[in-house]
Amino acid sequence: MEKNSELKRYDIKPIRKLTEEEVEYIAIETTKKMEEMLTDFSGKNMYDKIKCADMYIADIPEKYTKVNYIVSTNSIYIRGEENIRKIDKVMFHEIFHYIQCNQENNQDSTLKQMGLCEFKSYNIKGLAMNEVAIQLVISMIFNEPQENNNYFGIQIKSIHNEYFPILCALLQQIVYILGHMPLLKSMLENSNDFEIKFEKFAGKKAYEFLTSSFDKMMKARDKIVENNRIINEQYLTDNKKSILKKQNSIYVNEIQNHFFAIQKLCYTEYFKQLFKKIKTKKDIEDVKKEIEKYHEHIGTINDKDDFMIYIQKNFNKINKKVK
Repeated sequence: MEKNSELKRYDIKPIRKLTEEEVEYIAIETTKKMEEMLTDFSGKNMYDKIKCADMYIADIPEKYTKVNYIVSTNSIYIRGEENIRKIDKVMFHEIFHYIQCNQENNQDSTLKQMGLCEFKSYNIKGLAMNEVAIQLVISMIFNEPQENNNYFGIQIKSIHNEYFPILCALLQQIVYILGHMPLLKSMLENSNDFEIKFEKFAGKKAYEFLTSSFDKMMKARDKIVENNRIINEQYLTDNKKSILKKQNSIYVNEIQNHFFAIQKLCYTEYFKQLFKKIKTKKDIEDVKKEIEKYHEHIGTINDKDDFMIYIQKNFNKINKKVK
């Protein structure tokens, strides 16, 4: 049975390797569920990659998830025989990472790309974007409902996701505009389809801003979580608690600023193109219907709807031109 320092660090102890039949079952069921929920998706390439995976039943500490992909061994570890047949969100998440690490452009000793995440010397670009893409696609596969919630002061209706709700909401807006296939191709094939499509939509600098903002928002969220852990779990002076709470306020403000900057970028670029096409009253009615659909994805703060303010300003100009 294989030995590895990373396995030792996580105290993961392989028990037995899955049979070809067991691995094939996982490959079949995973791709079938993808194809059922995403009808324009073909799972053949995904199936071919999964059926070649090394998978193990393993003793995995309870503090970790029941399925884990370890990069250094290029293997998937599953806690308990019963989890082989549970093709759930955790299984999907680790399988996606396995697929991303086993592409042709990752065949040497250095990992160059994982889906939408690129590794360039000491610079990692798009790590948050890739994680959010995985979470969003998993939510789509499992047909999670849309929910109205408030995260860091932002009121948003988003597909259910407990890990990255705000970032999933933003990416969901972008997928509404660009479609989900460019995101899927980039996520599962380490391609730049999503980047190309977004750059065509909003420009190269806009994509760089998008990936950078996602990373910054993720880091700010992690710092808030860590500060709250210290505040709740450790004995602190009132002064120290006050300092950490002030830090959290700064992080919340950072999240809000990046969220609304990206959201504004997306809806202005999208509707700018639609407004240009308006020539008749029929065109106006069609755009109004699109506005209603898009508005379902919009986040607001303190009930201030910048999206509708932007729309109304433009319609005031359009109504003067179209008789």
